[in-house]
Amino acid sequence: MILFIALPEGGGKPDPWATPFPLRMLPRRCPVCGNRSIVGHGLRRKQAHDLRHDWILIRRGLCRSCRKTFTVLPTWSPPYGHYSLYCRQQAWESLRQARSWEESVPNTKEPDRLPDPSTVRRWALSLLRFGLLLANIFRPPTILAWDWGAIRSILPVEVNSS
Repeated sequence: MILFIALPEGGGKPDPWATPFPLRMLPRRCPVCGNRSIVGHGLRRKQAHDLRHDWILIRRGLCRSCRKTFTVLPTWSPPYGHYSLYCRQQAWESLRQARSWEESVPNTKEPDRLPDPSTVRRWALSLLRFGLLLANIFRPPTILAWDWGAIRSILPVEVNSS
């Protein structure tokens, strides 16, 4: 299971994700069983490429009650993703001025770890799909939704009358 934790970026200080965050900041309450039984379960490296990061250290936790393992990620690093949300945002912003996918590839700390143009295209298409999904969820209701009780009583009469 993946848990997200927000740490301050530091504002000129060294990146808090270059070293693992203190163990005391590890969430102790298990989201599965609800007990306060999560203990530290080691560290691992994760790719998080952007202008400030290349690899970050993240903590893992283990619930002693239900035996679930948790990975604690920063809010700006998507699970299973090699590039941070900052990198994806930079790609989206440069895409508005670019004439091709190749021109919209964002810069990273390591110049040999740039995302492929097809990856940038996939990010953009998924963001557009998400925007369309939100637009459909929050659109105004139709007349059918406003007066469903009346429609339900009228429709069977019209079907049977012909």
